Amino acid sequence: MKRSTRRILTTHTGSLPRPQDLLAIITAKEAGESYDREALNASVRSAVNEIVGKQAEAGVDVINDGEMSKPGYSNYIKDRMTGFGGESRPPQLGDLRDFPEYATRLFPSVSSILKTPACTGPISYQAIRDLNLDITNLKEAALRVKAEEVFMSAASPGVISLFFPDHHYGSHEAYLAALADAMKTEYQAIHEAGWPYPLQVYQR
Repeated sequence: MKRSTRRILTTHTGSLPRPQDLLAIITAKEAGESYDREALNASVRSAVNEIVGKQAEAGVDVINDGEMSKPGYSNYIKDRMTGFGGESRPPQLGDLRDFPEYATRLFPSVSSILKTPACTGPISYQAIRDLNLDITNLKEAALRVKAEEVFMSAASPGVISLFFPDHHYGSHEAYLAALADAMKTEYQAIHEAGWPYPLQVYQR
């Protein structure tokens, strides 16, 4: 991330509130209901333009797309990778077992509309079109504002494994390795976008 000797540069964690019209389409999609793909794309594009503009107006120096296209900061990967299926299950505690009070506060905040099925087969990254659309939307929106830097967030293997239990690889280490190998496609695409400002991968 860019440094400054003139002022403290400001940013945020990545995910920002979605507009109601976009949220309605995302909710329908997550629920398995019919939705208009073109309407979804148009709503995402509009929301990215709006949220990028609001960040610039508020004086945020390092901006992003607010994760407008993603129903959640980690569960979007089920729509981009093969290997996930079945019914949604409660998130796996993992190392949060050592912090039960925090886990209790964290998990009730996960909306019931967010689907987190298990890993039931080999993982591979498929939805390059959705990834490229996210990059294009952010690039076009960033051209309309002044910012020190632009970044795009991406789920880390660790957080994916927390919400999507493994029923295929048999060990946590093997599962993480497979997730890292698949998500490399997304990380690399974000890294290589690099225009109009240096786009940084922010792994949660």
